[in-house]
Amino acid sequence: MSIFPGPLQITAILLSALLPLVLFGYARIGVFHGAGRLFRAGSLTVIALFAAGCLALPGSRDIGDVVGGALLLTTAILLCHVLWSLLAWGFTVTLLTALAGAAQPLTLEQWASAYMRGGDLSGFAHNRLRLLVGSGMAISRDGRIAVTPLGMMTVRVVRLIRFATGMG
Repeated sequence: MSIFPGPLQITAILLSALLPLVLFGYARIGVFHGAGRLFRAGSLTVIALFAAGCLALPGSRDIGDVVGGALLLTTAILLCHVLWSLLAWGFTVTLLTALAGAAQPLTLEQWASAYMRGGDLSGFAHNRLRLLVGSGMAISRDGRIAVTPLGMMTVRVVRLIRFATGMG
C-alpha cells in the first residue's frame, strides 16, 4: 500500500487547480451567458477531462484511484462553487461593491439604483425572483409566486443548518 496519490488522483488535483483557469477563460470568450451556465460549463469540462484521463492514461486502473480522484475533483468543484456563488450572487458583497463604486454617500434608493444599475427596488425584487425561478426554487404563474418542492427542500436545509449552527 502506497501513501502517494495514484495517477488519477494526481490528475484530479491538477484539474482542480485548472478549474478556476477554465472559468476565467470561458468568461473571456463570452460564449456562456450567466454565472450559473458558465460554472456548469467549466465543471463539466474538468469532469470530461477527468473521464478522458480515466480512459487515456496508461497502466492498469485501481478502483481506489478512480474513486479517490472523483472525490477529490468533486470536493474541488464544490469548494469553487461556494466561492463562485459568493462572488457571482453574493447579495451583501454585490451591495458593498455598488456602494464602493459611488463617489459619495448614498441614500437607500440611490444605493438600490446603483446595485440595479439604474433600476429601483422593484427591479431588485424582479432580479431576485428571476434567480429563484431560474434555479427551480420558485415558480411564477398568473402573477403569483410559489415555492417549488426544490425550494422547500432548500428552505428546510437552510433552517436545519441555521438551527444547528445557532444562527436562528
